[in-house]
Amino acid sequence: MPILSKRLIASKVRQFSDRDDIQFPDPRFFRYPNRIIQFGSGALLRGLIQYFADEANRQNLFKGRVVIVNNTRSGRSQHFSDQDGLFTICEEGYSEGKAQRKFYINSSVSKALPAYEHWNKILDCAHNEAITTIVSNTTEIGITLQEDDDLSGDPPQSFPGKLTAFLYERYQAFAGLPRSGMLIIPTELIIDNGSKLRSIVLKLIEINELEDEFRQWVKQNCLFCNTLVDRIIPGEPSEDKQAELEEYLGFQDELLTVSEIYRFLAIEGDQEELYRRAPFLKVDSGVVIDEDITPYRERKLRILNGGHTISVAAGFLCGLETVDECMQDEVMGKFISQVIHKEIIPTLESDRSAALEFANDVLDRFRNPYLHHQLINISLQYTSKMNMRNGLTFERYFQKNGEPPKRMCAGLAAYLLFSKPVVREGDDYYGEFKEEKYPINDDQAAFLYEVWQEVNLASEEDAKEVVRKVLTHQPLWEHDMSPFIEETSLYLKRFNDKGVRRVLASLVD
Repeated sequence: MPILSKRLIASKVRQFSDRDDIQFPDPRFFRYPNRIIQFGSGALLRGLIQYFADEANRQNLFKGRVVIVNNTRSGRSQHFSDQDGLFTICEEGYSEGKAQRKFYINSSVSKALPAYEHWNKILDCAHNEAITTIVSNTTEIGITLQEDDDLSGDPPQSFPGKLTAFLYERYQAFAGLPRSGMLIIPTELIIDNGSKLRSIVLKLIEINELEDEFRQWVKQNCLFCNTLVDRIIPGEPSEDKQAELEEYLGFQDELLTVSEIYRFLAIEGDQEELYRRAPFLKVDSGVVIDEDITPYRERKLRILNGGHTISVAAGFLCGLETVDECMQDEVMGKFISQVIHKEIIPTLESDRSAALEFANDVLDRFRNPYLHHQLINISLQYTSKMNMRNGLTFERYFQKNGEPPKRMCAGLAAYLLFSKPVVREGDDYYGEFKEEKYPINDDQAAFLYEVWQEVNLASEEDAKEVVRKVLTHQPLWEHDMSPFIEETSLYLKRFNDKGVRRVLASLVD
């Protein structure tokens, strides 16, 4: 099978001229100058930043390309070289009431350079006046201070070290001119990622005793933005998926990127200023620029993550395996929708209409028939997730309504039942469902194992005592969970007596 390349797509455009499910690049895109340097080449950046840059070129909003810096020895730089910078985005999901799939041949990348081999070429990019934006995704660990990092290294070891060295090269190349300052957009999944990265860069300047004029140039002319990203991009497709898609496309693509339809990038800052510096950000309604992105982070945490967490055990104990199966199931589909609409959204302090729109998008994302998100995987560190994602929602609902949220209490009872270890093998704990073991991968598994010893759920007192011990164990919760003991123990007892599905069915309209 041929490899994706410029020459190949020229022939494919003719071959597929009557198809509307594959978008090919215009030849003029390959002549556009480099405008972005990007640290990281993983699937998230390919499916989000490269998606927006490519779409902006199609809309004549950007007319620019991306230079990628590979921080690891992943081998992707060679794949980009072999494929003339091209790769395919397979966008698939559930939208407008049906499953949809579309392909984009992305031409936004001009080249990819491994930092460990071509650091001098990367520093040369700092001399290119057209390159005004830096993007990164180096995992959450990437934005950490390494005090002994050698900024003169070939290359420096840490991402902040590389970034500081690059900015210093930029500063020297343009003699500290204010207009040479850069826009930095980190997409690592930590709160205040831009602010934290900025503070580390300034600290590295201090540790390495670089001139104060450089420090002032960074502070005054380089804009570090806090961001929030949200798009499910699973990473490398499975071998079967890769083979299926390549057979359909008719070519081999070592950088094939599968993503959901939904895409979202929130950037904290002044819209006019960011549009001036990076016009590609105008491209899509999925890019939001706001002075405060906290409400977007809050709704994602409460609706998307909280909706997952409050329902995963209930779905598992109904005999389902994936999120999309839950949405197809008559009882679980209604349960998840009503938990979100009737108990989570009313507790949010952000704009109600925006929350409703986001919730409807979330439910469509849960329905994605192409993304088989295993419930057992979502249960990883279940206790801490329940606290972080849903604890405040419980508290707000009770304060507002004077009563517990009944569906969420049922979800909490399901979490407790799911998290009942019945087998201990060394430091590993297992639950049991339909006479089969499943792993309880939770830092609190040992505590839960002790709590569940000699408990008889046929007894109302035992059920209530289990709930009380867990919900009043202060190391687990940031909020007062005691108002929910009675309601949660009621559902735990009912689950034991009648079965989870039957009880949940009584809770949905």
